[in-house]
Amino acid sequence: MSWMKKAYSRLLIDNHITDLKPEFMSRFEPAEYVRMVKLSGVDSSMVYACCHNGNCYYPTKAGHMHTGLKGRDIFGETVSLLRKENIIPVAYYTVIYHNESAKNHPAWRCRDINGKEHNGRYWYSCPNSDEYLAYVKAQLSEISVYDVAGFFIDMTFWPMVCRCENCRAKYLAETGKELPLTIDWADPEWVIFQRSRERWMAEFAAKISEHVRSLNPDFSVTHQFSPVLHGWGMGQSSGIALASDYASGDFYGNKYQHRLGAKIFDAYSKFKPYEFMSSRCVNLHDHTSTKSEDELYLHAGTTLANGGAYFFIDAINTDGTLNEDVFRRIANIGKRLKPFKDFVQEKTPELSAVCGLYFSMSSCVNPELSGVKLADMHEAGNNNMSVRENILVTEVTGTAVVLNHMKVPYKILTDLSKDFSGLKTIIINNAAYMSEEEVSRIREFVKNGGTLIATGLTSLYKLNGESSGNFQLADVFGVDYSGKKAEQISYLKCGNELISCDMRAPLVKASSARVRGIVNRTDFPCSDAEAYASIHSNPPGYDSEYAGLTVNSYGKGCCIYLAQSILRKQQDSQQEFAKKLFGEFLPQPFKGSKNLPNSLELTVMKTEDASSLIISLVNYQEELPNIPLQNLKIRFELPEGFSFKSIRRVFDSSEVKFSREGALVSFEVLYLENIEMFELK
Repeated sequence: MSWMKKAYSRLLIDNHITDLKPEFMSRFEPAEYVRMVKLSGVDSSMVYACCHNGNCYYPTKAGHMHTGLKGRDIFGETVSLLRKENIIPVAYYTVIYHNESAKNHPAWRCRDINGKEHNGRYWYSCPNSDEYLAYVKAQLSEISVYDVAGFFIDMTFWPMVCRCENCRAKYLAETGKELPLTIDWADPEWVIFQRSRERWMAEFAAKISEHVRSLNPDFSVTHQFSPVLHGWGMGQSSGIALASDYASGDFYGNKYQHRLGAKIFDAYSKFKPYEFMSSRCVNLHDHTSTKSEDELYLHAGTTLANGGAYFFIDAINTDGTLNEDVFRRIANIGKRLKPFKDFVQEKTPELSAVCGLYFSMSSCVNPELSGVKLADMHEAGNNNMSVRENILVTEVTGTAVVLNHMKVPYKILTDLSKDFSGLKTIIINNAAYMSEEEVSRIREFVKNGGTLIATGLTSLYKLNGESSGNFQLADVFGVDYSGKKAEQISYLKCGNELISCDMRAPLVKASSARVRGIVNRTDFPCSDAEAYASIHSNPPGYDSEYAGLTVNSYGKGCCIYLAQSILRKQQDSQQEFAKKLFGEFLPQPFKGSKNLPNSLELTVMKTEDASSLIISLVNYQEELPNIPLQNLKIRFELPEGFSFKSIRRVFDSSEVKFSREGALVSFEVLYLENIEMFELK
C-alpha cells in the first residue's frame, strides 16, 4: 500500500455506458486513454472493471461483459499501459448498485416495504444475500489477476430501507422480531433496527475487504465514504472506515461542505492521505458542463491544504472517446499546484489543532420523521450525489462555518477518536446517540481541564436508543432534561438580546450550572392557524423557566451547554452570537491577525516527524476568479513545545521575515490570489 503516499494527484474517468447500441464503447482505445491520463499529469488513475450497469470491461465468467467491446480486454490493456507509464492503476468495482445481478436474480434484490425493487435506471442487490456476496467475491477474484495497486469499492451503502426476505430472516434470527414498521428515533426498537442496518453494511464491507486482502495482501481497498454526510438512510457507520485503508468519496456541495468533508475524511482515514473526489463537470448528471479552471484549482488546493490527495472525475463519451481539452485543463491545474502538491507529498502532513469538532455518524438522524410509517416515507435522493440535510450535519456545518470565519483551525473527532491530547476545547453538536465509552472519554476530558461546548440533545440516548430520560452527561452539563421540548420557533434570551431558533429544543433546568440565557417561548403554538401574535411570524412571547445557555464547572474544566440549535442557522444574527460565545471560550491561535476575510480558510498541519508546521491559506470566494487579497497580517500562537528557526514560502522556497514575542509569531503576506503555504521549520 506504499503507492498511496506517492500519489497526491489522482483521476477517475467515469464509465457507466450501456451496451444498448452496438457503437457504444466501440471506439475505446487503451493507448489513447492512457495518453489522456498521462497528459493530465496525475500520479494515479482509477480504471473501471465493472460499472453500475453490471457491465465488465474484461472477459468475465461470473458476470456480463460489455458487448460493445466484442470480447476485447480493455481493462487489462489499460492497466498494463498505465504501469508502463509509471501511473498507478486502481480498479473500480461497484456493489449493490449493480443492474446485471439484480435484474437477473430476483432473490438477490433489495425491496422496500411497498415492494419497490429499483429506482428508475438503478437496480439494487442486497448485501444480506449470501449468493450475491459470493458473486461479488468471484468478480473481485477475476479482477485481482491484473496488475492493479488496489480496489475502490463504490456504493457500499443502503439505497433504501430494505425489507427483502434476506433482511427479514436475518433480523428475525438476530432479535426474534419482525422488522419495525414505523420510524421513531425515541423508540429503542427502531434504533436497534437502524444499528442493525449499519452493522450489516459494515460487515458486508469487511467481508469484501478481507477477500481482497486474501487475494493479495499488498492490495489497498477502500469503500465509498461520501454518505458519511448524508444521514441515516444509507446506513453508513464508522465500520465502513474500519473496513477501508483510507477514506475516499465524491462530493457535490459547496466550499463549506468541502472544507468540512476533507477534515472528516482526515479523521476517519486509517492511512494517509485520504482522497477527496471532485467532478470536473458541475455534477455527474451533467455530461458536458465543465467547471472553470479556477474552481477546479480551488477544489484541489483545498484538499491539499487539509492534507489530502486531490482527485478529479471525468466522464467518457458513449463511443469510448475522451475530450482532450479536459485533460489539458487538469494538466494546467497540476502545473499551478505542483509546488504545493510536491511539498505535501514529501512531508505527508496531518491536520493539527487545539479545537476538536465532534462528528457522530450515529446521530445523523431526522427526528421530524418520528411517527412516520415506512410505507409513507418519501425522502428525496437515494444516492451519494444528493445533498441532504439532517439534524447533526446541518449544525456541525454551521459551526464549521463560524470557526472558518473566526480563523480557528479544528480537527474532527469521531467515535473512533480515543486520544484527545493537545486539545483544549471540544464542540459537540446535537450528538443525541453516544456510547458509554464516548461519554466516558468526554467526561474525563472535561474533568482533566478541558472545555466542552455541547448543544441540544447531546448524549440523551445510548447507541441502542435507550435513555434514562436525562442526558448521560447531565453531571458535566450541570443541567437536567425536563422531557419536554419547545415549539418549532423559540428564542434564546441573553440580556436584551433575542436569538431565534427554528427547531424544537430540549427544555432543561440548571442543577449546578450558572444560567447565562433563558428560553423565550412564543405566546401561541406555531402551528395554530387561528391564535397567533403576528400573521407572518411567531415573535418572542414570554420568558420561560428553562435555561437556554449555561456554564458549569466540572473537575478542572468547564462545560458550556446551549439548548437550542442556533449554530445550524447560517445567518448573520446567529453567527455573530456564536462568534461572541466562541470568542469567550475557544482558543484562538490566529487572534490578532488582520485583513483575513471570510473567504479565506486557514489550516495548520504538522509533518510526520513533527519537525515542521505548515500554515495554509486558501482564498475561495463566491464568485471566481478571486479578487486578490493584500497585506494580510498573520499572528499565530505556537503550540506548546514547538520551536522553529525559519519560515519559508512553499511556492518559491523563499525565506519569510517574521517577528516573535514569546509563543507568538507574526509575518505578512503582501499578496494572495488563491493558495499559499508556509513552513515553520
